[in-house]
Amino acid sequence: MKQSKAAGRGANRAAISGSQEDYLEAILELTLSDGSARVRDIAGRVDVAKSSVTVALRALSRAGLVHYEPYQLVSLTGTGRALSEKICGRHRVLRDFMVKVLGVDDGVADRNACRIEHAVEDGVMRRFSCFVGFMSRSNARARQLPAAFRKHCRFERLAGRCSACEGLDTVEPIV
Repeated sequence: MKQSKAAGRGANRAAISGSQEDYLEAILELTLSDGSARVRDIAGRVDVAKSSVTVALRALSRAGLVHYEPYQLVSLTGTGRALSEKICGRHRVLRDFMVKVLGVDDGVADRNACRIEHAVEDGVMRRFSCFVGFMSRSNARARQLPAAFRKHCRFERLAGRCSACEGLDTVEPIV
């Protein structure tokens, strides 16, 4: 049985597309850097026509994620801000892994993180984020990392401290 792209991504994320997530990300980034988000600035950030931004903002407004009125500044609702922060966090974790662990060029890592962030299920992303954190703190040798990480996850899960492992404890890691 074929699953939709949104399946397993979480209740809030399932209702919007990857491109709509890109708009939320752009609105948050513009608001943080410039103090406001305008249609023309969003269009520049996402690299689309202003008319495309307007269509997306209407849909995001109907979904309760943004406050949008024509010719006014765009802002995120509480739900929209929480979702956009989550999306930005996913992007950051993926990008940092590609740059710091894989040695990928910043621009290449950024483009690829943008593509991947929309496709990865929430549980897998939590686990990946946990792994990246573990890697940055671990003293284990590179050959030992997969086994050391599995041991770390088992210990943290049993201690009740690892929400990233919830729902994934029956999945056997690939070694």
